[in-house]
Amino acid sequence: KNWRVVPHGDEWAAKPEGSDRPSKIFDTKKEAVEYAREKARQAGGELTIHGKDGKIQDRDSYGNDPYPPKDKKH
Repeated sequence: KNWRVVPHGDEWAAKPEGSDRPSKIFDTKKEAVEYAREKARQAGGELTIHGKDGKIQDRDSYGNDPYPPKDKKH
């Protein structure tokens, strides 16, 4: 299962991809990312992190990715 971290008013939401409803809402983006990262890791999915403007800021893949990212920052 893939997860997303998105702005939710003045807070941050972690939600499964394709879901309209957040799984959990957090005060900080860092908390939302930590939660969603663990969920994506457990499911062998992807994590997509959005900025306050809604644009994608970062992506991480935790599954058996046939095209692993070239960057080594994660």
